[in-house]
Amino acid sequence: MLDSAFISYVTVMSITPGPNNLLLAASGVNFGIRRTFPMMLGITFGCALQCALMTTLLALILSWVGVIRLPLVTLGCAYLLWLSWKIFISGSPNAKNSQQPMGFVQGALFQAINPKAWLMAMNIAILFTPRDGATLSYTLLIVLGFALLNLPCVAVWAIMGDQLRHALRVNWKLRLFNGVMGGLMAITALWLLADEWLSALA
Repeated sequence: MLDSAFISYVTVMSITPGPNNLLLAASGVNFGIRRTFPMMLGITFGCALQCALMTTLLALILSWVGVIRLPLVTLGCAYLLWLSWKIFISGSPNAKNSQQPMGFVQGALFQAINPKAWLMAMNIAILFTPRDGATLSYTLLIVLGFALLNLPCVAVWAIMGDQLRHALRVNWKLRLFNGVMGGLMAITALWLLADEWLSALA
């Protein structure tokens, strides 16, 4: 059985602000919970898949981390900055028909360049994999436990965005919200990137 430490770690990492949750809140405001739902499922699926890979292939992946970590984080942060700009310049409440939220596949694939998601999956593998390695049943348990904990946590952000949607029907309010969310996303990306480069240069 998964212990309280696993439950606590996954819950805290899933519900605290990060690229996924900022995107879900912005999508909830701009598109509503129904159209955001596929992205929400994709995010949970993508993160759970990362946990499965990290838990199953821990030794192999850790041997590659030093080589791929900096390029991966740099690419991921560059994409986050691009998403920040897209959120920042989002249109008015009446201009949403031409825009589309992320779908299931996009939400899942986004995890491949999401630094926080990789950190979470890596820590889960390191902290909670048995010393003698992960069996298939244990990996499935980790994935199921992660999905059951992660989905309600990320849903909170999409629901909050959806609830704010009605209060942000006025053009200037929506533009202000999108500007703030885009700015927070950019700050997150720059902070992650600076932290990674400083660690690499140390």
